[in-house]
Amino acid sequence: MKNIQNEIKVKFETPIGIGTGTWNGELPALGDCTDIEIDIDDNFEWGKNITTTNSNTSMIAIENNLFRFVARVISYEEDDGCLTVKLGDSVVFLNVDNVPSGIQGWVEGKTKAVRLYPTNL
Repeated sequence: MKNIQNEIKVKFETPIGIGTGTWNGELPALGDCTDIEIDIDDNFEWGKNITTTNSNTSMIAIENNLFRFVARVISYEEDDGCLTVKLGDSVVFLNVDNVPSGIQGWVEGKTKAVRLYPTNL
């Protein structure tokens, strides 16, 4: 943990970038190294807050107070709107409306809805 603001939002570092999110659970001490689960808890709309990108490297960053990520598409289940992506070493499930059929490659998304959970590993 790098910075705690208002004892709710935390800034964190990962091998693929720096992010912030809402902490759920007992707060760690400032400077602790803690394993976390990142939950991107948003309903995405294609072309609005998620789209394809030419980038081909997973990353996270904070830009204009939004959590920005680049991830590789694994699959899309049209029936339930679940876009499965690989973000670094993690598999992430996103709720996305209006995804183009046959989606492949890499996507870039932006959101404010990031929750962090300690995994106590």
